[in-house]
Amino acid sequence: MQRRYKNDDFEPKLNQKVSLPSLPNLKKADLQSDQKLLNLSNGTKPHNRLPKLEAKSEVPKQMKLEDAIIHYNSVTPERRQQSPERQLSLNKKRLMARTWNGGQYAFKTKAGCLANKTSKTNQDSAIVLPNCLESLGYNMFGVCDGHGSNGHLVSQFIKQALPKHLESLINKEDNKNKIIQKAFEQTNKEIWDSETDTSLSGSTTVSVLIKKDQLWTANVGDSRAIICRNQEGNWKAIQITRDHKPNVEDEKQRILQAGGRVESQKDYYGNSIGPERVWLSYIDAPGLAMTRSLGDKVGAQAGVTADPEIFEFTLTQFDQCIVIASDGVWEYLSNEDVMNVVTPYIEKENIDLAADRLMAESINAWKRHSLARDDITCIVVYLKS
Repeated sequence: MQRRYKNDDFEPKLNQKVSLPSLPNLKKADLQSDQKLLNLSNGTKPHNRLPKLEAKSEVPKQMKLEDAIIHYNSVTPERRQQSPERQLSLNKKRLMARTWNGGQYAFKTKAGCLANKTSKTNQDSAIVLPNCLESLGYNMFGVCDGHGSNGHLVSQFIKQALPKHLESLINKEDNKNKIIQKAFEQTNKEIWDSETDTSLSGSTTVSVLIKKDQLWTANVGDSRAIICRNQEGNWKAIQITRDHKPNVEDEKQRILQAGGRVESQKDYYGNSIGPERVWLSYIDAPGLAMTRSLGDKVGAQAGVTADPEIFEFTLTQFDQCIVIASDGVWEYLSNEDVMNVVTPYIEKENIDLAADRLMAESINAWKRHSLARDDITCIVVYLKS
């Protein structure tokens, strides 16, 4: 038993009464004077009750589709503090798709989080209608997904540099494939020559270049672009890029021929964890989950390349929209899943709601499968004017 009395020899008995010192008699006037002192000391009156909560009846019961608020399951404190009227006002401004000469587009991005829900730097960057190409009659959309400690710097650099290289080359060469190939090569060279450490940092890039009804896609890594086609009421998702991952046979063979190694990470007991990754033959680095990337000097020693895979398409009257997104979308959603999310809004020409809903569904998919979440970026391009 812990002793709490100054005299250790004294212990109260069970039936023994212990007298406590009496409190001084306080008068109401004394309390009021103390209250005045508190008011003078900090200038505010102490709260003696909890703040009043707004009644649920104050929240609008019905909202129109264009005024709808897409609720992500994780709500920031800033959004909690906004009143319903304020949120609706912001939502009306937010749900406005931007226009381009071929139709409308909407762009959304959200930073990922770690397994303990700690937020991280958003390493995604979006390329949206650079002016330097618009003046030449070309429209460009793209997503750069950075990785590594300096991945955000690499993706931001690609966003600025790649369109400028395309602009400088586009009038010197008729072969668009050669132009795009050269632009990626020059961009990657500048990344390597920069002062930014890209030994273990880099970025994937997927881009779509449009001129009238001609479309060129260029992809480096595991981001993706699809076309949603509606022919006689039947929707179809058409993938217009190819993912570059170690489990793709020709990509895997290129890594092995370059002296790299392809295998999953191992736990303490030697069991495989997660997807296959690219490693150097003699050390467990860099561990990339893609086989093509800009930057990544160590990965290049294992066969990782920055050469884009380029495809050319002719748009038809049935092509309704293009979805370009980082692998944060495609990790747990298939092409058909994405198409089914956006097409109800595309049919009503609510392009911004389509992108908003795709963002929400991507976040929910991560929550169902993982404690962490990757950065998520999507661009929905509506092809009808």
